[in-house]
Amino acid sequence: MSSNLDSFWVVTAPSRNWDSMPTINVCDHEVPLPAYWKIVDLLVQGMAKEDIVHKVILHTGPKTLQVVTDVVESVAENQRLVSHRSTISNRSSTTPKKINRISSYHVGKEVRCELQAAECSLEVAQQREKRLLNEALAIAHTKEELKGKEMSPDERRKTTFAIDHKMKQILRQHQEVETEIKSAKRLTAMHKVSRT
Repeated sequence: MSSNLDSFWVVTAPSRNWDSMPTINVCDHEVPLPAYWKIVDLLVQGMAKEDIVHKVILHTGPKTLQVVTDVVESVAENQRLVSHRSTISNRSSTTPKKINRISSYHVGKEVRCELQAAECSLEVAQQREKRLLNEALAIAHTKEELKGKEMSPDERRKTTFAIDHKMKQILRQHQEVETEIKSAKRLTAMHKVSRT
C-alpha cells in the first residue's frame, strides 16, 4: 500500500477478497484490515464520520456510498464501545476509596432527634419548675399561718427552722431547674437554627 488512500481499497467488497489480504467482517462486508485500521486512525484523530466516508468514496466511487457509510458507522460505533469498555475496566480495576461521609438524611434525622430530646427536657424542666414554685407557695402559706398560731417559743423556733430549711432546699432546686431550662432553651434554639 503506497499511499494512505490505497489502504481503503476493497472496503466495499461484498464477499471475501481473493488476494489473501487479511479482512474483517463489518456489516456483512469483508473489509481489509489496513482499511479498517485506517478508518480507526482517522476516528481517533477526531475526523468526522462524514469526512471519512467522503475520503473513502473518493477512492471507491460514488456507487458505494451506502456500503461505505454503513461500514464507517459500524467501525465508529465499535470504537466507541471499545473505548467505553476500557474506561469501565480501568475504573473497576482501581480499588474504591472508602468515603467517610454521612448522608444529609442521617444528619437531618440526628438533628431532629436532638431537637426532640432538647424540647422534651425543656418541657420536663418547666413542669418541675412549676411543681417547685407550688411547693414554695405552700411553704410560704404555712409560714404565714404559723404567725397566727399559739406556740411555745422553742416549738415556734424549731418549726420556723424546719420551714426555712425546706424553703432553702426548694430554692436551691429551683436554681438548678432554671439552669436546666436555660440550657434546654439554648439547645432548642441551636437545633432549630441548624434545621433551616
